[in-house]
Amino acid sequence: MNKIFRYELRRMVFSKFYLGLSAVAIWYGWQILNTTTILGTAHTAPFSPWSFGSYLSQLLPLLCVALLFLVWNQCSNTALRTGVLTTTAAQNPGVYRLVKCGAAAAAWLLLVLLLAALGVGFLLALFGRDVPVGEYVAPALAAVLPPMILLLGIGLLAGQIHASLLFPMMALVFGIGFLPLPDSLDLYSGALFSQYPLTLEYLDPTFSMPLSSVTGKCAMVLIGAAAFIYTQRPELFHIHKRNVPWSA
Repeated sequence: MNKIFRYELRRMVFSKFYLGLSAVAIWYGWQILNTTTILGTAHTAPFSPWSFGSYLSQLLPLLCVALLFLVWNQCSNTALRTGVLTTTAAQNPGVYRLVKCGAAAAAWLLLVLLLAALGVGFLLALFGRDVPVGEYVAPALAAVLPPMILLLGIGLLAGQIHASLLFPMMALVFGIGFLPLPDSLDLYSGALFSQYPLTLEYLDPTFSMPLSSVTGKCAMVLIGAAAFIYTQRPELFHIHKRNVPWSA
């Protein structure tokens, strides 16, 4: 299975789409850093965890569409035809699907890490030792992991039904970024990084999240995990009704 994982990961990372997407994402990230992040977010410093989280949240619409495309790439007819041979060799279709899912997630996370490194490098070049790199971990995880788990699970479920369902999902996911959603439904955490710091009493406050954001992100993780488990073990979700005799 390790060979299959490496093959799938290499196939995606060196594809023309992935390389082109990486170039576009790097260019877009550079524009955000030079026009928005450099000014600081919500009256915080440009190198604050809030500004770094806002940088990632602005990239997420593009990244989430890319994640769904990678899932589609694994569910497409070409991938399925290739999978017939590798699945036969592996003798375990369920594990094979899990490996393909892991390869898609790994390829996506590599792109996220590349963009995060771009942001950190940009800030270090400008502000040196003032940059609290360690404090960027929490906002980065809060911004990236919940939408990744949600879309990966729902995307795989939709792809099992029909791969073409992923295209309207891409349009929907991209459009959500332009809607003024409450914290609990904010897929990209835009309000969390740009508005929530303004409600706190101190300038440049330590990164934290309101209960509504925590609840929403936990719900995203649970829904995505449930959808993913359903794609692997649908029998766990079958409800068996007991026949109760009618009383006279």
